[in-house]
Amino acid sequence: SRLTIENRHIKIISPTHTIMSSSLPNDVSLEEDESSCQSFYDPIVSTSPLRKSHELAARVDTTSITPPQPQPKQNKIDTFLSLYCKWTASSTLSERGIKMAQWTVWLLSQLSKNKNKVLSSSLRKLYSDLSMMRYVLRLYGMPVAIEGVRSGSWSGGKWKDSRIHKLSTLMAWSMVLYHPLEHLAWAQWTMPKLIPKSRVDGNRLSAWSCRFWAVYIVADFYGSILKNRELEEEKCAKQQDADPEQQAIEKTMFMNKLQIVRNIFYIAPCINWALDDWATNPWLSENWCNGLSLAEAITCMYQSIYPLGD
Repeated sequence: SRLTIENRHIKIISPTHTIMSSSLPNDVSLEEDESSCQSFYDPIVSTSPLRKSHELAARVDTTSITPPQPQPKQNKIDTFLSLYCKWTASSTLSERGIKMAQWTVWLLSQLSKNKNKVLSSSLRKLYSDLSMMRYVLRLYGMPVAIEGVRSGSWSGGKWKDSRIHKLSTLMAWSMVLYHPLEHLAWAQWTMPKLIPKSRVDGNRLSAWSCRFWAVYIVADFYGSILKNRELEEEKCAKQQDADPEQQAIEKTMFMNKLQIVRNIFYIAPCINWALDDWATNPWLSENWCNGLSLAEAITCMYQSIYPLGD
């Protein structure tokens, strides 16, 4: 335990909680600056103040001391709201939530196509609107990609394998090229009178943006494999270490495995959208293309929610 004085307020504190807390009597004066907080851990260094503190503690009125109260446990509503606030604080996580909603709405539209055409067409329009909303949210992506190129932060830490850093830089550069092409395509689609297709072909620009996205997917896929190889070696080297460190490595490896699965789901739709005639003569049927996108969205949602409980 330790005793502290701050602003004429005396506390006796144990390593886990405050044992006693009360104000000093008015007739007591301190030689030290009353605005400073004094903690006495070493009786050799602070013999005089420590003795004075014990004398003062003997004169403190302890009748009003309240025992420490246990912290109330969060109920399910508070836990949900806490996680929700973490989620909405990130534009990336918000975009992932809208992506999940987009492909779920598409699935519901397909399932209701033969049973309720009004509902199906309404859901189809909502699916299209959610898709355009995601284009707007990705307007934030260009500066993030530039920062990744300049700082190398996309590697996600320090790695012994230099290929991981090179691949992360390649990923950042691919997004530097991806975003402006997608922004122009989105602008042409949403403002065709202002930007006619004869001047700017939005479909063609979108195809080129997806080619750079394909580079990102392949680099991310290989980089995640290399990261897990290095983490596996680190895990084997630290078999005798504390469990929390082992658990942290295993958790990171699991997140990388989810990233690999996401890239597998993504690559075929990406190739489909990267072809010149993707809008008029697609390589994949809509059910295959959007079904794989839905599978990726589900994996991505789990990957995003998984660490929020920490």
